[in-house]
Amino acid sequence: MSARAFFLGISFSSVAAAGCQTPDPPARPPAPAPLAVVTTARSPATPTPPTPVTAAVAALPGRTPQPVTPASFVPAAGSPLNVADLELMALQGNPTLAQAAAAVDASRGKALQAGLYPNPTIGYRGENIGIEGSAGEFQGGFVQQTIVTAGKLRLSRAKYNREAYEAELLAQGQQYRVLNGVRIRYWELLALQRTIELRRSMVENAEESLRTTREMFNTGQANRADVLLAEVRLNDAKIALLTVQNQYPALWQHLSALLGSPQLPPAPLQGQLDADGPPLDWDSALTRLLQESPELQAAQAHVARDQITVRREQVQPIPDIQLQGAGGYSFETRNAIATTQAGISLPIFNRNQGTIREAEADLARSRAEVVRVDLSLRQRLADAFNRYLTARQTAELYRDGIVPESAEAYEVQLDMYRKRRTPWREVVVLQHNLQEAKVMYTRSLLELRKAEVEIGGLLLVDGLTIPPAPASAGHLEANPDPR
Repeated sequence: MSARAFFLGISFSSVAAAGCQTPDPPARPPAPAPLAVVTTARSPATPTPPTPVTAAVAALPGRTPQPVTPASFVPAAGSPLNVADLELMALQGNPTLAQAAAAVDASRGKALQAGLYPNPTIGYRGENIGIEGSAGEFQGGFVQQTIVTAGKLRLSRAKYNREAYEAELLAQGQQYRVLNGVRIRYWELLALQRTIELRRSMVENAEESLRTTREMFNTGQANRADVLLAEVRLNDAKIALLTVQNQYPALWQHLSALLGSPQLPPAPLQGQLDADGPPLDWDSALTRLLQESPELQAAQAHVARDQITVRREQVQPIPDIQLQGAGGYSFETRNAIATTQAGISLPIFNRNQGTIREAEADLARSRAEVVRVDLSLRQRLADAFNRYLTARQTAELYRDGIVPESAEAYEVQLDMYRKRRTPWREVVVLQHNLQEAKVMYTRSLLELRKAEVEIGGLLLVDGLTIPPAPASAGHLEANPDPR
């Protein structure tokens, strides 16, 4: 009994000593602040940030992750939809959000597994059983336990907690992609609705032009070539109308795919393409991008993870303590006996030099990645801001100059025709010019809205691409107990 007590004393004292040697890992950074989804109308220049998907995996690992949605939304058949309705549907149905949530849950599972203490080993021990028909010299059992030293388990768990935080940032970025993709498709469809109506008017205008030319041909004021050219212009107008009409169902399929509802029938969209918000400022846009970009924050989180990885690999050579205690009955001495063993692995040849070097190289690469992402964001913002400025200035010229002046010229010419001072053909030409100006104005407004979404959405678009996941640590994770 005294030997057993001695063995237990060694075990508990070793555990306590190991705990004293465990350094505290750096505190896990705070999760991204929750962002609300606005369900009311808003200015297109200030798109609403996405609701974090990470709350879906806030429970213990093993829970099936699902995208978080503020409320269940099912549109009534044929009812008009606004952009807030479409955003809610995307948060409910887009499969990439579930994938992003699953990546977060997987990283939390790694953190749980990496910090678990190794299981003890128990067994039976018998010596010289059956000699001269006896039960042997010794029979009994043993218990063996590995005492993990140097805070290895806590560092491993801290590392994968950092990875889970990185996955949360990447999931938030995926929500930006989904919602920004929905907003862009919404503006494209809204602009296409207006363009279809304008193209119908242009077909009517071309038909009127053809009628006028034929009348002039009958009175000798035009020749056969003029009639043929009028017919060509009419066919061109019909082709332009057919093109935009055929684009609508294709664009609707793009939108319904982003929503995760491919069977959603086309419905009228509510909104104002002309609604104007405050102008964007380059310095403010750049500052916000560098402060809030999930891409840059994820790169910075990966650096923190790699820093812990270096510390974890540096303590790997510190040997763990192997303890074993056994107890049983000696048939030779006819006494109950107990034995203890303690041992360590001497880090003489393998001191984890190669893996430490690999981890340090990964850290250097991660630090360079932060700089690369920063520069890439600046470059992409410059391109987006260039498109924004061009589209805004073009739209203002059409709105304040070209469209009203074309409309005034048409009204003047129409009034002159009513007073029999100008031929009807001139009125038809100016009507065509006015409609063409409105088409170009609509196109510039669409480019403006798309640029606003891209800049306001932190340059994250295309919501059906595979969501990014934290980079793997290679062979360090290729075992049942990743470190």
